[in-house]
Amino acid sequence: MPAPQSRLFLNNCRLVDGTGSPAVESATVVVDLPSGRISYAGKQDSPQAPSPHDSDKVINLKGHTVLPGLFNVHTHLGLKLPFTPYKLDPYTEGYWALICYRRAVEALLCGATTLRCPGGPHGADIAVRNAINKIMIWGPRLVVAGGILLAHGGHGHNSVGTIECSGIAQFREAARVQLREGADFIKICLTGGLGTPGESFTDKQMTDDEVTAVVEVAHMSGKRVAAHAGGDKPVQECVRLGVDCIEHGYVLSKATVELMAEMGTYLVPTLAVTHAFDYLEAHGSPAFQVEKAREASRFHRDSITRAIEAGVKIAVGTDLLPSDPLDGTNATVREVELLVEAGMKPLEAIKAATLNSAELCQVDHVTGSVVEGKQADLIVVKGEPDQDISSLRNLAMVVKDGHIAMSKVPGHETQAFGILPPGIPVEGGTFRVW
Repeated sequence: MPAPQSRLFLNNCRLVDGTGSPAVESATVVVDLPSGRISYAGKQDSPQAPSPHDSDKVINLKGHTVLPGLFNVHTHLGLKLPFTPYKLDPYTEGYWALICYRRAVEALLCGATTLRCPGGPHGADIAVRNAINKIMIWGPRLVVAGGILLAHGGHGHNSVGTIECSGIAQFREAARVQLREGADFIKICLTGGLGTPGESFTDKQMTDDEVTAVVEVAHMSGKRVAAHAGGDKPVQECVRLGVDCIEHGYVLSKATVELMAEMGTYLVPTLAVTHAFDYLEAHGSPAFQVEKAREASRFHRDSITRAIEAGVKIAVGTDLLPSDPLDGTNATVREVELLVEAGMKPLEAIKAATLNSAELCQVDHVTGSVVEGKQADLIVVKGEPDQDISSLRNLAMVVKDGHIAMSKVPGHETQAFGILPPGIPVEGGTFRVW
């Protein structure tokens, strides 16, 4: 008889599966190798629970909780601070791709197993995604938008890789070009923002016809449209036009969040970016940007609390690098904590960071919850994050496609060779200049 296929057993753990269901105590998660597919997730003493063979790897996780890998659905891997008032491209296209890959690796080793990148320089994030998908290199799953579409002189005109358009024809053409280049979704800048001088984050910068043109092109290909949008009235208008996801939502009224809930529109709050004054100042960000972040912060959390209460579908993104240090942890974990501070229960915030985000990225059939048949993108933390969300800070293991990328579990310490050699620091995010 052929030898049994090897498996990974995560035993004697608590299981929070990402669906919003209560934790399973004394659980086990079994992963078939090399496929990386979950073959069992449930009570360890269940009659259906498999028993390990000699060829299997068994890890005792007493005192730990297994969860789906976290998502960060709003991160620009090409983020460079401080912003300049004009486009300044310091790197070649090839070097941009290397920067994006290094930062994707940092994200993975910090527990973010899937990233959604709403705009990057010169298609670098598309190139990295393609290389990871072809198993040329190893990293997190990437869902990418390519170049951001915006009005001439609008928000982001000073950023490398953005595409300025005016009129229906130009926006339609630009959307088609990004789809041809391999974009998984289309990103538009509907309003002003925090990082561009001379504009308010509530200013509307695209016409309804321009928004409709992009939505039509994307939806014909089964792709979604995400809108950078800060002001209440522009958000409400673009939701009615069929935009699938609002990024930021600094100012949202009760009427607007109720409309979003009714339309099934996703919201990616990026609370981290309006709670990062020390971070911005440490990067030498101009005073106008810090002041606009402070202004937005006065409305932002209340807006997100209204969205939570209305039942809007919320996903987790930061507008910072996933590995950026923020308030004693990384930006991704801090964003989940901020959602709890805004009114979510810990289980709801975990679902926002996992299954909700997977559904937004249209990869929920592959990942986003710890259930039989999905790929084993997992994190292990010490403690009970469904009771105390800050337990997410106690990262002990990261698993991508069933393979251990990082482990601090006693007796099983490792950092996967081929991503970064052991001893190379992975913290730092945008504070590390390449």
